[in-house]
Amino acid sequence: MLHYSWTFPPKVAAPIPTPNAWCSIDTMSKLEGFTHLHGNQLTEKDSPVIVFRGKLDTLCAMILEAQLLGEQAGNGAFTDDLQEILEFTRRILPAEYKGTPMGEFRLLGMTGEELRDRCRQPERHFGHGHLLMDKSMGALCLRLNLLRSLAREAEISAVRAFRDPSSPAQSRRPDILEALNRLSSLFYVLTYKYLPTAYSPQGSAGI
Repeated sequence: MLHYSWTFPPKVAAPIPTPNAWCSIDTMSKLEGFTHLHGNQLTEKDSPVIVFRGKLDTLCAMILEAQLLGEQAGNGAFTDDLQEILEFTRRILPAEYKGTPMGEFRLLGMTGEELRDRCRQPERHFGHGHLLMDKSMGALCLRLNLLRSLAREAEISAVRAFRDPSSPAQSRRPDILEALNRLSSLFYVLTYKYLPTAYSPQGSAGI
């Protein structure tokens, strides 16, 4: 599917499309399907970058809801951990929109490599193998699992949004891909931190 974008001079209203303008867009009402990509540049609302921004927005919204869940459970540490994660996640959109790098980062005191290692070798770090998600984990851990899934969805959408057309195996924003990948790892790692003693899955993760 082709996606189009148009740039208008600053402070000048967009012209009313004509039947021959902007390919198949021939009525003013069709502008409802467009939004700003960067500055005064318009693009379709279903363009890959806009879809990515929507995934990021959803992730932030769900982190906030998870914080409320932590407060209701009286778990201040859970809420505080998510506050740091929320602040980090909120840095991604400005970095994408302004074209600025994410830079080096730590999440809850861990580097990206440390997070990756904990995620890949939980037995070594937590004394427990890979987790099979189960209702016995309780509401907080199940919410962390949901956040992990949403972070992964955002990462996958970023892969598409920032794929380099001249070299499909490369990304124009590897820093954003890394940030989202480490976020999903962090949510998994936090599941071990808040895993209740009542955790008793029916089966095993198989890995």
